[in-house]
Amino acid sequence: MKRLMLLLSAALAASVAVPASATDNTRAEERLRGCLSAGSINHPHTELLAAIVAVRALCGVEIKRVRTERVTRARKGLVGRQAERAERQAIRNLNDEIAVAIANFTGLRG
Repeated sequence: MKRLMLLLSAALAASVAVPASATDNTRAEERLRGCLSAGSINHPHTELLAAIVAVRALCGVEIKRVRTERVTRARKGLVGRQAERAERQAIRNLNDEIAVAIANFTGLRG
């Protein structure tokens, strides 16, 4: 229970630490980073894949918000297959960034 409270307080602190003048996109990215950091620090896993699955589950709302924003930017001005390719690439890039961040925060290697 104490670990959960620490995790929640760290995530809350990360979400409020962003200045009010920051854009919505910057806030979403910062909240995601704060959640990934807090979740990674308090992970009970010894394997990277397990830590990634657990932290992604914890940060699902933040991941979805950032993914939506990135996909919107990636698809802007594109249609058809180009838009679909851009969307897949944006999601792939975000997933890679999340995995690298969790690896860095936990110190685990795959």
